[in-house]
Amino acid sequence: MQTNSASAASGEPSVAVVLLNWNDPRPTLACLEALRRLDYGNALFVVVDNGSGLDALQPLMALPDVELLCNGANLGFAGGVNVGLRHAFAANAEYVWLLNNDAIPTPGALKELVARAETEPSIGLLSPLLHDQGEAQRTNACFGLFDHRALGTTHTDDPGQARRWLAEHPADILAFGTALLIRRQLFEAIGGFDERLFAYAEDVDYCLRCTKAGFRVSFCFDAHVFHTFKDAMRDPDSCPPYLHYYISRNYPLLWRKLSGGPLLFTRAALWFLRQRLLQIDRIAGNQVAIDAALAGIWDGVLGRGGAYDPGRKPPWLLKQTLGRFPRTFISLLDGKLPIRSL
Repeated sequence: MQTNSASAASGEPSVAVVLLNWNDPRPTLACLEALRRLDYGNALFVVVDNGSGLDALQPLMALPDVELLCNGANLGFAGGVNVGLRHAFAANAEYVWLLNNDAIPTPGALKELVARAETEPSIGLLSPLLHDQGEAQRTNACFGLFDHRALGTTHTDDPGQARRWLAEHPADILAFGTALLIRRQLFEAIGGFDERLFAYAEDVDYCLRCTKAGFRVSFCFDAHVFHTFKDAMRDPDSCPPYLHYYISRNYPLLWRKLSGGPLLFTRAALWFLRQRLLQIDRIAGNQVAIDAALAGIWDGVLGRGGAYDPGRKPPWLLKQTLGRFPRTFISLLDGKLPIRSL
């Protein structure tokens, strides 16, 4: 990573903005265009390509102000961004701003984030305020809380609620990976993202590891980033099968890490199973997506990580029970049917 002498002369901490590109360069190019409007004097741009073809790479290869790192295969979100994190911190960046390639920051976002981080060395991870591209005036996401007893997450899009959570539950804060500022000292303490998760929930895991290492997860209410949010629960038919698989698998994997083993009949596991059954009910008729969700549940119970295999099928019994009759099992979990009805 080359250092620009004018940037270094600004006196601001060095920041590597790391974007992950996969197949379609158009959102990456739009994000880079927004990044060039940042009012921050010591930022360098690093794009990590996750095994795209030559057609997707050519527009990026022509950019003189971007360092392009090419992976030979799709390493997932976790593996791909880890390549960028290792590269940037090895080149002595003081911070990495891990930014989704379809995110658009305001010109002052990075300056506000770094200023906030510099006031508190205990902050390991820092997120801006996130807005949906289609609803620019509304805050779409602040952050979440992690309940260590229930092993569940709660999120808010209310800045007032977020401020209260920061004050009352500073050790339980979860930030989204959409636009995450990462301090060098945190990376040196805990390393990168867990590559077994491949994609989704890796930001939850990283926040928990941050707190465990003695750093804080926090928020900058004066920094703003716009992003198109995809809600698998509200619009499941628009989600590819791999998304159903990773969401179904990765929270059980995360619980295994926290507890040292599977949690099959705990309140958290039953609540999560109910959420997955609701999802399966919403995608009734889409057998490919249902199989992906069921395979994710099964692999999570077994502790299998890594990339989604489209050819992987769930056990026959799982398909014939949870896959065919999700509403029946939802009712059982809700206590509406006596056990003897089975």
